[in-house]
Amino acid sequence: MDRREILSRARKLAPVLRERAARGETLRRAPDETIADLIDSRLLRICQPTRFGGGELGWDTLCECSIELAKGDGSQAWVANIYAEHPYIVALFADEAQHEIWDGNPDALICASLIPQGNSAEAVPGGYRLSGRWSFASGVHHAQWIILGEISGGEQMLFLAPAASYRVEDDWHTVGMAGTGSNSISLDGIFVPAHRAVSHRDIAAGCAPGMEVNTAPLYRMPVMGFAQLALAAVPIGAAAGMVDDFKNFVRPRAGGAAAPAGSELLHERMSGAAAEIRAAALLLLDSARTNMELLASGVSLGEAEAARSMRDGAYAVVMARRAAMRMFEVTGGRGLYLSAPMQRAMRDVLGGAAHGSLNWERSALRYAQFTLNAGR
Repeated sequence: MDRREILSRARKLAPVLRERAARGETLRRAPDETIADLIDSRLLRICQPTRFGGGELGWDTLCECSIELAKGDGSQAWVANIYAEHPYIVALFADEAQHEIWDGNPDALICASLIPQGNSAEAVPGGYRLSGRWSFASGVHHAQWIILGEISGGEQMLFLAPAASYRVEDDWHTVGMAGTGSNSISLDGIFVPAHRAVSHRDIAAGCAPGMEVNTAPLYRMPVMGFAQLALAAVPIGAAAGMVDDFKNFVRPRAGGAAAPAGSELLHERMSGAAAEIRAAALLLLDSARTNMELLASGVSLGEAEAARSMRDGAYAVVMARRAAMRMFEVTGGRGLYLSAPMQRAMRDVLGGAAHGSLNWERSALRYAQFTLNAGR
């Protein structure tokens, strides 16, 4: 598939996700039918190497796809984004690990909990021994594998573990992103062979073992400081869906009824929100495309690009959150009903924006400090 076909399929699937949004929230995970549709659509294979049947397309395409899906439902789009981006990370592991995951099932679903949480990751002969509890594993209910981040020997590492090796803890009771099923998982001293481990240092240095066999520009993109652009796409898309809902709210009723008093204020709010969301999407996609263009030209992404990417992604989410609030504030009592898509989308925007990698203050400080210290 190319970019045009991917976006076409995402747009067709968005209304289907919207119809299932309330059920996903009740289930506190993505409905089984949604997972089946996502697999059938092949949207989850955007970042998978072509040698396993994937598209190995750019991160900008993934961001665009996630925006379109989130117009239907933020929670299910978040899960789709998680499943679609993690094949890129798996492609950085040793070739043996890639074959272990995809030879038997090219559509294998991979969730993750990437941030180290102070658990035990002990180096042992032939690999590592992992124990502890990892949080926020979005999409864990349907995943066959999980990527875990932890510190081992003072080095930040990523580990791959099969679903049979961990327990899912039913702790995802939340006000937003309820349908993502982002439960915690627990491990009790499982063994992870060395080929299913990779260090962030090697990834950032461009010498991760998977880069020897996967040579597309995408696989030279460091994870930290860059991958969060795809997560930022989800609240942007969910906010865009709120504008679509609001159009129906303020559109003149059938029969030629007069516009309600104060409708000019509603129109101004809608226009302002639409402009903010468009600006957010343009900022996000420009940053992702710039990264892909640099990688395609042979340039390595470093601290300057990470600082800019974090700034752009986080600020795009600030604009999306502001636009979503702008819409919700003037919806009135109709928006308060739990049956109203507007309130669910609002909670999903806030939930997605709460992700640590999208924090504006942290990203702003990192960008300013780098820029000022570099004299730029």
